[in-house]
Amino acid sequence: MVTPPSRARTAGRHRPGSGHAAVPQRSWDREARAEAARLDDVWPGWAVLYGTGSRLFYALATWPVPEPLIISDHHPEGLQEQMREAETAALTGNGHPAGAGQRGKRLPLGFSSLEMHNPNGS
Repeated sequence: MVTPPSRARTAGRHRPGSGHAAVPQRSWDREARAEAARLDDVWPGWAVLYGTGSRLFYALATWPVPEPLIISDHHPEGLQEQMREAETAALTGNGHPAGAGQRGKRLPLGFSSLEMHNPNGS
């Protein structure tokens, strides 16, 4: 269908020959991202991130583990509690962070689970 000349669209900002338009930047969840950055500085041995899409705080263990150890929580306090539990489990040789299986949280993108598995296979 051909648009009549009277109803033809005017050139927009993405059309060839149009000038550059300033587009305002949005900062999603600024406070939560700042808190994740603070936790990342405070907790050595962990990389802490905030997912603006999932609205979850994530902590990834950066010390040697048999399988990736990734935990998440909706609140920074809950994440820190899980981080302490994981560190305690690693130090005591328990192998499973307390409560990791009980929370039943799954990560997107094909991560298998939030549990740290015992290297002895039990």
